[in-house]
Amino acid sequence: MKTDEYHKDLKGLSKASGKYDLRYCTECGRIFAYPGIGPDVCRQCLEKDRENFDKVKDYLETHDSSLPQTALDTGVSTRKLYQWVREERLYFKSTEGSGLFCEICGAPIATGRYCRKCKAKLMLKGVKVDSDEPASRNIARMRFVGNDKDKKGIF
Repeated sequence: MKTDEYHKDLKGLSKASGKYDLRYCTECGRIFAYPGIGPDVCRQCLEKDRENFDKVKDYLETHDSSLPQTALDTGVSTRKLYQWVREERLYFKSTEGSGLFCEICGAPIATGRYCRKCKAKLMLKGVKVDSDEPASRNIARMRFVGNDKDKKGIF
């Protein structure tokens, strides 16, 4: 591998500071120039992640599919799909069969890390938590957060 390719992400950093925050990409292991905010992922892997999310989104708009089937049909790992569910970018239409549970009380949830009750308690304590769960859930299939009810989801 050429050094220029390996350190491609160093371009565009401020030369005035003379300091680079170099990190290893958590996806591919490449060294990259960390911009100071966001995930520890290089530009190439971030772009690949966006492309994969778009692929899953397009797939789910035309298919009513389970998580394993979505992973098989799109080539996106189940680990990545569950990550997007935890980030509340995707959600299950129902808590039944989701396999997700509140990290505090253990109640079944459709997206994120906490149930509504525990989120409310955390917010009262001043802890910032992710946005509320989408309201409509009726079967163990997935949807995109913010999409119309009519559009098909993922799980």
